[in-house]
Amino acid sequence: MILELCRSQYYGSWHHEVLESVQEHISRKVEYVEDEMLNLFYDFLHKEPYYYWKEEVYQQTVNNLESLTDKHPGELYITEDIIEYFLYGLNAYKQTVEVMNDIRKINYNPEVKTRIYRLPTYNSIVEGCLSNLYRSILLLLDQTTDKDYKSQNKLNPICTILANNNFDLLISDINIDIRNAINHGGVIYKIESASPVIEFQFSKNREYQTLQIPLYEFDSLIDNVLDTASSIILGLVTFFNNNKGIFEINLNEKLFIPFSLLAMELSIPEARCYNINGLPNDKQLNIDMFIDKTDPDYIHQMAIMISIMVYVRYSDYEKYMISFKGERMQTGWIRFNNNEVNQMVTDANSFERVLNMAIKRGDYLIWPASTEEIDLNEVKYFRFPNYKDDSYTITNIEDASLPDRKRLRAHLYIGNLDTREDIIKAIRDSIDWLRKIKNVPSPTMKVKYGIMEADSIYLNVYRKDTRKNKNLFLDNSNFICMVDYNIDGKTTLKHGGIGARLWNKFSKEKIGKMIVAWRNTEYRQIVRGKVGRNAPCPCGSLKKYKKCCLM
Repeated sequence: MILELCRSQYYGSWHHEVLESVQEHISRKVEYVEDEMLNLFYDFLHKEPYYYWKEEVYQQTVNNLESLTDKHPGELYITEDIIEYFLYGLNAYKQTVEVMNDIRKINYNPEVKTRIYRLPTYNSIVEGCLSNLYRSILLLLDQTTDKDYKSQNKLNPICTILANNNFDLLISDINIDIRNAINHGGVIYKIESASPVIEFQFSKNREYQTLQIPLYEFDSLIDNVLDTASSIILGLVTFFNNNKGIFEINLNEKLFIPFSLLAMELSIPEARCYNINGLPNDKQLNIDMFIDKTDPDYIHQMAIMISIMVYVRYSDYEKYMISFKGERMQTGWIRFNNNEVNQMVTDANSFERVLNMAIKRGDYLIWPASTEEIDLNEVKYFRFPNYKDDSYTITNIEDASLPDRKRLRAHLYIGNLDTREDIIKAIRDSIDWLRKIKNVPSPTMKVKYGIMEADSIYLNVYRKDTRKNKNLFLDNSNFICMVDYNIDGKTTLKHGGIGARLWNKFSKEKIGKMIVAWRNTEYRQIVRGKVGRNAPCPCGSLKKYKKCCLM
């Protein structure tokens, strides 16, 4: 009774609203929307670019799959392997869409954009998304024939099998030659008659061949393969929704597929479950939610309802931890123990008491959502600049600001600078440049931001910017020192932010408003006795102490 009450309140009117939209815009054949498919149907009706699916590809997917069940009654099953490939394709699709939405609007140089966006995006759709969706369909076909379809892993024979089984529209935008050229490094960006083209170089029938495509046509090809993927996913969602009776999956197992299906079941348009995982020995089940509404009362109700619905499926975990994050809210969580959830399952009057018990013992951390007026697009697309001087380079700038303190981290590469004086000058010049650069607000918490001077700068100083040798260990000769600069000369970073054991091994000295933690004593100036303000600075700069390291 309580479970049904929770489910009714959790889903509200979403089932009715989504079903009406599905029947109007997708298919009249859908008579009921299953919990696991509710949010996916919603996304392909309301979310860009999900809703650019192709009607003819969708219809061929659904009709041919339904035809299989009609021709082979009682022989066709939706197995874990089928769902697994579907989820691989779906997850790749979602991740690719996020990348496309983020990067395609950025005004990169066209050649750079081709390398970092167009080529990997096309390959991600074809290899990561479509290939897995095709395998999901192949496993269904495999149950209806004596031929061995399930062992096929290469894209070309998979496409041939689909075409031979009347799924030709699903592969019509796949160009194997382009895929091969990208995978084997045979892609050249060219300007032909003032118009950019991409030249794909590949081997076919043991002959070297090339294919040139105008840049705008390749952009259209990317959109086409994505829309094809949208259509196939929606077709499979419809087929799974209409044929839940032939699922052959143990939903009570603590494995990837049952957890993933439960996450889909717990996803509604205003609250999406993006991960469920269990700790070893049934210590704790973690449920991660992304929510639109962030008021505490709503979160409390969601935590109670989710814990009850999950407990009914998996009742033997010691604890149930539900985390919540939102676009304007830091990740927080509520945790109940097994006995408490059991109480809520049997007694609705215990809801408030159990919640208060979790809060009182500290199994509760929910942050207030940020209400600061900020430009979310600026936050999303903002990038710190890099800086290059004749003798040093600054990269890897990160924001570590607090509500009352603007703090920036960065890497400084000093190349062949080898005197204490030159190194300290490069550090100071870098800090002077970094102090003036802009940072942007955080969407989830209030921080000090803007063009005002930075309060703190933290530098890791290295010789060279190599892929290796970025650790802060004493035996790393590429590492020179750590620098902790503060505008008021007082650090707020305990042990340099790296832990006391490592921090205490460094050779540290105070230089003006900086604490410099040298890897060893090679560059450290050891001063014996007090230095007068007007005396030459012991660092060797030939400046007065008050104008140099005392600052």
